[in-house]
Amino acid sequence: MQTIEIRGKKYTPVVERVKEAHKLDEKVSITCEITENGQRVTAKATVIFKGKTYTGHSQAVYGKGMMGDVALEVAETSAIGRALGFANIGLIDGIASADEVRKAGAKDIALPTEEDINFD
Repeated sequence: MQTIEIRGKKYTPVVERVKEAHKLDEKVSITCEITENGQRVTAKATVIFKGKTYTGHSQAVYGKGMMGDVALEVAETSAIGRALGFANIGLIDGIASADEVRKAGAKDIALPTEEDINFD
């Protein structure tokens, strides 16, 4: 699977995790439930992989940060990435997806620039 590097740490993008899940289990099921309150969107992803069920959650705030216009998509993708991570797909050092690291970076550290991200 292709990985990306953010500030020296490798992550597997969600798209790679999804492709790998479909490659390893042709019956894989990925669903997502979305709830919103006008300011915040929460996503709960459920993955059924090789007969076992895995759940991941994520949330994002509309209009906040560089991803505020696509908060729904960011929350959904992160939740799916987390659920697939719990299924041991694409794990390297932890469950967090690259999107989550970027979201957390907006609060705690400077967001990575293009120079900080290396694609393998």
